[in-house]
Amino acid sequence: MKSHVFFDLDNTLWDFKANSRDTLTELYAYFRLNTIIPDAELFIEFYEGFNAACWAAYQRNEMRKDFLRHQRFFLTLAHFGFKNRTLAKKLGAEYVARSPLKTKLLPHAMEVVERLHAEFPLHIITNGFQEVQSVKLRESGLAPYFKEIITSEKAGHKKPSPRIFQLALKRSGAAAEQSWMVGDDYQADALGGWQSGLRSIWLEPTAETSSHPEIQKVACLSEVPKIILG
Repeated sequence: MKSHVFFDLDNTLWDFKANSRDTLTELYAYFRLNTIIPDAELFIEFYEGFNAACWAAYQRNEMRKDFLRHQRFFLTLAHFGFKNRTLAKKLGAEYVARSPLKTKLLPHAMEVVERLHAEFPLHIITNGFQEVQSVKLRESGLAPYFKEIITSEKAGHKKPSPRIFQLALKRSGAAAEQSWMVGDDYQADALGGWQSGLRSIWLEPTAETSSHPEIQKVACLSEVPKIILG
């Protein structure tokens, strides 16, 4: 049976941090937030902290998607003494509309995808929201390279649950022992994939090391084809 390669999307191929910051900078100007928050960098800094906390709650099923989208902005505004739910909802809606249209990818993402696509079927497994992930793939030019796009919303389970990996394997017709999972999140992607029987590659550009001997760590996407192709 032919090998398959599964990729995470955000922070693995699509540069979530850079694209998000570009969007937030636009929103800071568009909504004239300088009247509330001294500068765009402060706005981004506190938003990213509150966003991470909200996403962690969402991953634990403690926060709904629709609430997360504006709560992260409400908490940011509130930190600067401006508790305005209406503005937070406008910011949330505009962020979701603009951010997926951004096209920055991680270094070597396209060349790696093109190289592996020549040899294997490629797929996406993502915990990102259903309606925005397809836009990111289309606008960034990645869409033609991927066959199955498995989102946690459609699957009803989030990584690292084995059920989302099982669904991905079933939909793609892949065998776990001949497949690879590539992602930046150690728990969700690397360990989650390995626990579901896939070979895992953890994209981690810092000096942090994998605590699992069978999970391979790379600092850059450019190292991935050498591992998979041998």
